[in-house]
Amino acid sequence: MLRKFLVFVMLLACLSVFHVPATAQGDDTLVEGLNGPRGMAYDADGNLYVAEAGTGGTVVAGNAELGNGSVGGTSQITMVAPDGTQSVVVAGLPSLSTGPEGLGAVHMIVTSDSLWLVLNEGLPMLPFADSVIELDRATGRMKNFIDLYAYEQDNNPDGTDEIYSNPTDIALAGDGTLYIVDTGANTLYTWTEADGLQVFKSWGDDPVPTAIDFGPDGSIYVGFLGTGIAPGAAHVDQLDETGEVVQSFGDLSAVTDIAVMDDGTVYAVQMLQFGEQGPAPESGSVVALSADGATPVAEGLNFPYGLEETPDGNLVVSVNAAFTDPGTGAVQLITLGDM
Repeated sequence: MLRKFLVFVMLLACLSVFHVPATAQGDDTLVEGLNGPRGMAYDADGNLYVAEAGTGGTVVAGNAELGNGSVGGTSQITMVAPDGTQSVVVAGLPSLSTGPEGLGAVHMIVTSDSLWLVLNEGLPMLPFADSVIELDRATGRMKNFIDLYAYEQDNNPDGTDEIYSNPTDIALAGDGTLYIVDTGANTLYTWTEADGLQVFKSWGDDPVPTAIDFGPDGSIYVGFLGTGIAPGAAHVDQLDETGEVVQSFGDLSAVTDIAVMDDGTVYAVQMLQFGEQGPAPESGSVVALSADGATPVAEGLNFPYGLEETPDGNLVVSVNAAFTDPGTGAVQLITLGDM
């Protein structure tokens, strides 16, 4: 089984054939000037937090699996207040860049007293790679460190020959249990301070889980990139409390994030579509899922990634999340009332 990161390396090779411009932003743009914006979250006061993967840093020697790359403290968490004021609330997070695609902070949860951060894969010298960390919002000090790579190394829950961790998303259940998607390990974990990491569900057929959210009834929704990022291979599954599939929404492409609204409507980000020359710019979309299939609510997006419900029941999506120039990342508003 090839590392999922290498799939993105192949995407980069395809994209290097032609220039990938950043999509021009319109009046629906809430935030601009970001570096690799990924997952997002709102706090109780309506502040929007955006994980920026960053641009790497100092050039380092090549790595057999990841190739040449640069590392540095350019990943960060940016907060946007309801009045549009923008500030960096966590700076200096580790970032790996192998070109126009950066790796670093990828998702977060904001509670009244904590900021939970997901830091995805990186070179061995990159501190805190493959982990989830809990920071105290008042002091910025670390409260918990969850080492996903160490668990994968010791337990290898998907049973493949490959030892590989790449956490990408988290969600907090009503009882305080943290759910963690490890894309590289093909595993959904639970975590509590009392029990530590536990395998909730693992997939041995490499479907590449990427995203998680809870429905209003407490059911679990998981989004999948799909093996090899093949067109139509992505899907979103609704799971019950035991991990059994209740229903599945299929025939999707490159799902990177999902959002389940208070009314139960499920939305998904499709990062890209494939054309004759490979991954096509401005081919990403956000779709509403139902038994009848996928209905687009936003199309023509340039490499979107994260999706989040706004306090007033609309959606925000991060765009130019990868494969574009530094500083071109943005967050756009999708007003559902206009659909």
